[in-house]
Amino acid sequence: MTTYWVIDTKCKVQPESTLPQDGSAYYYGRSVVPATSQEQAVALLTGALEDDHTIIEEILQIISADEGDWSEDDEFEVLETITEAKENEAIALGCFISEKTL
Repeated sequence: MTTYWVIDTKCKVQPESTLPQDGSAYYYGRSVVPATSQEQAVALLTGALEDDHTIIEEILQIISADEGDWSEDDEFEVLETITEAKENEAIALGCFISEKTL
């Protein structure tokens, strides 16, 4: 059974990445990944980010989208990301925030 996993990451973004950059050493992201297990979700997200020249330094949290308490004013826009992942049945990279904006 597919679960939609919300994964919080700390990443290094290489200059070739399509993600917006402000020169920060680290960027924090919250992405949603459909997968049958947490391990599979992490592997899929790692591959998708590496394809865009982004390296995961640390997994900060992983939780089922159904188990989370997501507020409407979430700075990571997780509700929109969950909706996108479910509509497309695919990884939704969601929002990335630089350490300079924290």
